[in-house]
Order: sequence, then C-alpha cells, then structure tokens
Amino acid sequence: MPFSGSAQSGNRTPSAPGRITWVIAGASTLFLVASVLWWMSGSSPSAAQATPSPITETQSTAAEVSETTTAPLSDASTAAPTVDPTTTAATNNAAEQPVTALESPDAAGATSGALTPATRGTNVNADPSIVSAPATGETIGDKGPDSPSPQPSRDPLATAPVAAPTVDLPTALGMVGTDSIAARLQLTRLIDSGTLSPEAKRQAIEAITTVNASLFFSSTVNPADALMTTYTIKSGDALSKIARKTGMAADWRMIMRLNGIKDPNRIRAGQILKVPTCTFHAIVNKSEYRLYLYAGEGSDRVLVATYPVGLGENNSTPTGAFMLKPGSKLVNPEWRNPRTGEFFKADDPKNPIGERWIGLQGVDAGNSKALSYGIHGTTDPASIGKQASMGCLRLKDVDVEVIYEALTEPNSTIVIVP
Repeated sequence: MPFSGSAQSGNRTPSAPGRITWVIAGASTLFLVASVLWWMSGSSPSAAQATPSPITETQSTAAEVSETTTAPLSDASTAAPTVDPTTTAATNNAAEQPVTALESPDAAGATSGALTPATRGTNVNADPSIVSAPATGETIGDKGPDSPSPQPSRDPLATAPVAAPTVDLPTALGMVGTDSIAARLQLTRLIDSGTLSPEAKRQAIEAITTVNASLFFSSTVNPADALMTTYTIKSGDALSKIARKTGMAADWRMIMRLNGIKDPNRIRAGQILKVPTCTFHAIVNKSEYRLYLYAGEGSDRVLVATYPVGLGENNSTPTGAFMLKPGSKLVNPEWRNPRTGEFFKADDPKNPIGERWIGLQGVDAGNSKALSYGIHGTTDPASIGKQASMGCLRLKDVDVEVIYEALTEPNSTIVIVP
C-alpha cells in the first residue's frame, strides 16, 4: 500500500514540515553568506559614506604636508624679531640679532604674512616680452621690465675719492661755460674734499646741477664724455634688449629718461639713443639729510645729482657700506604697516612707501646684521629732511625714480655716513 500523501508516480514528495525546514536552512545559508561578505567589506554602506576611506585620508595628509613645506617664505620670515637699531646694543646678545627696518615689505611679511614678489609689486628681475621686429619705420619698443647686464662684484668702498682737486672753487666755477666735463670733475673733487664751507658747497652743487642738466640729463651727447655713448636702434630692438647689448649697468628706464622717451613702445629703427656706460653709486650724509648720486668710480667719479632724504626716527638709520639686496627692486609694491596692520595695495596713492622700493643689505662688519632696510618713496613729502621713517631712507617720488633707475645689483654701492 502506498504511503499516505505520496504521488502515484512513485516519487517521494517532501511533506509540508519538510519544505519549511528546507526554506529555513536556505535562508540561514544566505544570511551566513551575506554576513561573511559584510565582514570582509569592513563597513556597511552607510558607514562608508560617513567615514573617509584610508586612501582619501592619506591623499589629504600628503597635500597638507606639501602645502606646508613648499609655501614661499620672505627673507624676514626666518629672521629674529624686529628690533630698533638704536637700542640693539643694550639688548643681550645684540651682536647675533639681525636688525630690521619695519618699513621693508620683507619685514612686514614677518608680522603680517609673507609677501612674495608677485603679491607685493613688480619684480624688475623678470625678463620682458620683446616685441617682434616690425618693418623699418614702424614703432618698436619694450613690453616689460628687465634687469641690466650683470657686472662683476665690486669692493664696497671702491668709490671713495682718491684724488684732490687741482683748482679752487672760483676757477672751477669759471670752467662751467668753457669746459663742462672738466668743471664737473673739479667740482666733484671739491665737494668730496670736505674743505668747502656750507655756502661754498651750495654754490658747487648748484653749478654741477646746471652742468648735468645738459651734460647728463638730456639727449645731447658730448663726444668727450666717457660716461656716455650712443646706440642706433635696429629692427627688433627693445629698450631692455638695448640695455643688455650695450652692457649698461642701469635700469632700461634710464634710457627713457636721458632721451626724453615717453612711451617705450614708440621707438623707431634708425633712432640714435644716448646710453650711459658707467656704474652708479650713492653716498648718504645723515647730518645733511642728503643723498649724493655718483657716476663712475675712484678718482674719475663725478657727481650726477643730490637729493634730500628722510631718515629713521630716533637715529635708527644704520651707517656703513651697503649693496642692493638680490631681487629686491620693486615697482608699485604692496605693503602692510607692521604697527597698525593696515594694508595698501599696489598703485594705492595712499601707500606710505610710494611707487618704488630698493632693498639694501649691509656688507661691512659694522652693519652685516642690518636686514630689510631700503630706499623708497613717500606720500609725506614734508617728512623729507626729518627723522620720521621706521629706519629706511625715503625720497620724494620724482627723486626715488632716478635712484631706482641708477642703482643696480650687484654693481652699485651705497655708503651711509653719520
């Protein structure tokens, strides 16, 4: 007799309890497999969304490290805290402490964040984009700033006068109308001799200013003047290119000044330019509040011009020999006042340091620790002739432009005397 509930075909068919047992076993197996897979994945989908993966976290950390280690630092960011040069000697271990001028864009970066050349103004060491050569007669010019041809490093004190005047002041003054080149040399030697009375020195400076108005600051070229040469513009030239080709140890803007060029892009092939062949140096006499700009060196150097200057408050402007700090010449620098935190953008007419910054560095034993001092313009012309700056040398804006064009790195020497 067949079993109850069995099919007539003779195949065994599970009973209802048996089928339930199979379903439970299958579900258990699926649950076990899912559990194993979940355990191997390490997290549920919701947890994966809430927690960064190890790879993402590692990449973020690497980026943070890269940003931290490659951020640009200003020269002053590694310097010791800013100190007043007049009180340095009274502090412990003063000889080891660098001395900074707070007006410096570099020094300001130490207090309010590093200011790179890109953010604080135009670095003149950038190479310009040269205009392609047009046809003869079309305008050609300069599209950007450029540094002059590098010259050999010089003895910081090589500009000291080594020759005495050979004529007296009345004779030198009488030579102005007959031999301006000889008059300029003798007047320079008389001024440098230190033997002139204040009134006589004033007369000598006025005479040499008159001579240089034609001999130096004009497009006229005296063939006997060893400080100048001429250059005929060729197709494809630019002022910066001309400066390099002639080995000029001055900023290319000096060519614009001497030749009365208003637009560097409006020069023509065949045009004859006056180009200086000399190196420029400066002496700052603190007691006179005056900067003396010289062309040439040694016994042949001549005075080009003198300009009134403002000095550091509390006699904080250091003395000694200085040279230009590498890469420190800036046009339209940005600046943050380290005392008030006020920030001034480039081209801001209220920027206290004006439109030019020329960084200086001490090069003799007495001022080798002096950092971040400089020469700059000012929005306060009334401060010229006074001790009003944070340690730097300030000039009127029209005067600092001449100094900016004349002084170059590593050619020029700046000597500051008491």
